[in-house]
Amino acid sequence: MMDKWINNNTISKILALAVAVMLWGMVHLDTGTPSSTLTVSYDNKVIDNVAIQASGLDESKYVLSTMDTDHVRMEVRGQRSVLTSFFADNYKAKLNLSGLGAGTRTLALEPDLPNGVELVSMTPNRVTVTIEEKQTKSFNVSIVPKGSPDAGLQLGKPVITPQTVQVTLPKSQLSTVTAVQGAVDTDGITEKFEQKRVKLKAYNKKGQELTGAVIEPSTVSVEIPVTQQAKSVPVKIVYSGDLPDGLALSKVNANVKEAAVYASQDVLSSLSSYVTATVDLSQFTEAGTRTVQANLAAPAGSDKIEPGSIQIEVTVVPSNQVTDTERTLTGIPIVLQGTGDGTTATIVAPTSKTMDVTVRGPQDMVSNLTNDDISLVADVSGLAAGQHEVTLQLGLPKYITQAGSNDQLKATVSIVGPSTPAVTNPSSENESNPSGSGDKGQERPQEGQNSQGGYPDANSGGNAAAEDKTSPHNGADSSANGTPDSSQP
Repeated sequence: MMDKWINNNTISKILALAVAVMLWGMVHLDTGTPSSTLTVSYDNKVIDNVAIQASGLDESKYVLSTMDTDHVRMEVRGQRSVLTSFFADNYKAKLNLSGLGAGTRTLALEPDLPNGVELVSMTPNRVTVTIEEKQTKSFNVSIVPKGSPDAGLQLGKPVITPQTVQVTLPKSQLSTVTAVQGAVDTDGITEKFEQKRVKLKAYNKKGQELTGAVIEPSTVSVEIPVTQQAKSVPVKIVYSGDLPDGLALSKVNANVKEAAVYASQDVLSSLSSYVTATVDLSQFTEAGTRTVQANLAAPAGSDKIEPGSIQIEVTVVPSNQVTDTERTLTGIPIVLQGTGDGTTATIVAPTSKTMDVTVRGPQDMVSNLTNDDISLVADVSGLAAGQHEVTLQLGLPKYITQAGSNDQLKATVSIVGPSTPAVTNPSSENESNPSGSGDKGQERPQEGQNSQGGYPDANSGGNAAAEDKTSPHNGADSSANGTPDSSQP
């Protein structure tokens, strides 16, 4: 029976088909191939404003000063699920600057994409860059106070430590630096301002900050004195020592004509009309021009004087090469001194209490003279009550002499003792007025009235300066180096 089934052609075909189906099923089950085909979706995506990231530049020597663009546009391709899982900042364009020096060049960009994403295009794919070499230059530091101190106070000059700093920038920017400054808040301060770390910034001539500047050190220490007030006074040059025989001063020029004195209001009110700088003439041993430094003498009671010293250019020439000139200075005030206890003195003639003085000396020195450089002193020491004609003592700077006779310098003085009545000015005394500046018969001025030059006319004390008889060419000692040391009532 079985042999009949096997030998039957139809049955054999059915069995062969069944075996084939089984074998096909077994093969597909072993490979894990699904019974149905899956379709994978790929998309393109455009990302705008992809940032360019530069790297590799030696930033200790160079700076990337310009790049014609800092963003690119990318078109990428990938599976939709992959593209949607990344944000725009996951895409980058890299620029390799390794080993490059100063100059302008065009370089290729390298895309930096997430895994599973392919680049279709990048626009632009090249950029033009300019690399500049860094340079360093020293600059003085300035401090800008913001705000005002309490009423009646004044800020002094800031004391900065260190005073200079190094600024590093590309060459094109370094040439535009006009100031390196720090700002401090001084509003409402009542005493000296101190701040140990004041941050510095570099600015161009438009006042714009150069943000890329590297400043070393980046901070400074600042102290600002606070004083009551300041007064600007002229600088007067006085002399010590002597020139050798055969030499004479030709020119003396100071780089500073005025100085600022910082002090309380009381000190400034009593401050004399100038400050002095002393030049030691003994250091000049031969003809020529030299520049020396001289300290300014700070007035008593002052807090500070600015500047503290000045530069003075001194020209010394052989005596026979000096050209003397004459000049008349008008309105030199007469100062009284030497009155005793209970005694008052009044200048009767000249009524203006001033005189004109003609002087002679080197042209440059004479032209720079002022009334403050000359003194006229009427010494009444030991004189009895009554009217007296007094020969005035003339005080002149060194190397300046009087032109003419000292007999012309006389004044009429009325002295009143403790019990002596005031004496009316007689016409006979007026007629002997040596200066010609008084009016005959004019009534005597009141005691204590100020003279034209601002000197009091009575009760002066101190020592009169002797008249300077020194020749301007021989370097001999002078008995007066300027205004005499006379006290005022």
